[in-house]
Amino acid sequence: MNKVLFWLTWGLAFLIINLSVVPIAAFILYGAGENEGIFSATFIRIVGLFLLVNLITLQMFIAGRKDNKRGFLIGVNMAVLQVAGLVLFISTISTVAVIFVMVILLVAAVLLVKEIRRPAY
Repeated sequence: MNKVLFWLTWGLAFLIINLSVVPIAAFILYGAGENEGIFSATFIRIVGLFLLVNLITLQMFIAGRKDNKRGFLIGVNMAVLQVAGLVLFISTISTVAVIFVMVILLVAAVLLVKEIRRPAY
């Protein structure tokens, strides 16, 4: 696998996924009180949200380091679907969008576990 293309694709996916979560995080942060510290429930929710949506980027990183082209391309496709789902959720806030994003996150977690368990030959 071409390392320059790997790092460019991975960095772009990481940036776009995190930028698509920023409006949701800002909405969650809107309810925070003025004197809440960094260990409040609001900030823990935001950190959890960012960790959860970055499961697919972690899977892509591990697949790229193991030279698993198929796993990396599946990760790229899932990242595109995840960004589409997050943008759909931001624009409509519908139940269908929530279910779509949750399914994508579940598939990302399964892909991450499969990639971790895959031997690095």
